[in-house]
Amino acid sequence: MTSTNAVIEGTASPTGEAWTTRALIARHKRLSLSALAIVVVMVALLVAGIAGSNAGAVSDTSTCSAWSSANQGQQQAYAGLYVREHGALPGGATSTASVAAAIDKGCMQAFGSDAADLVNVYQAINRQY
Repeated sequence: MTSTNAVIEGTASPTGEAWTTRALIARHKRLSLSALAIVVVMVALLVAGIAGSNAGAVSDTSTCSAWSSANQGQQQAYAGLYVREHGALPGGATSTASVAAAIDKGCMQAFGSDAADLVNVYQAINRQY
């Protein structure tokens, strides 16, 4: 095989040297280290984003914005906790679905008033805003 065929196939440089990853890294150390640093930072940000999206349980002091960001499991867990700690809703309902619906209703009003970051879920349930 001639060097022209090797270039067409992508296995050699025009000077006839073999192109390997190891050879490219050895020739371009700064660029390689920079690329590695960027990949490490991107992976760290990805892991932090994934871990951060599940972190933080909902509590009485969580804002309506936090409530809307919580996943359904976190919302249901808080609804059960609310019933255990505070008893029935003002209307007498004790199901987790009723508690979640009451929070959703109160938080929708808070969002409508641009107060979603000021009203917490306990206030939303009890309409204390």
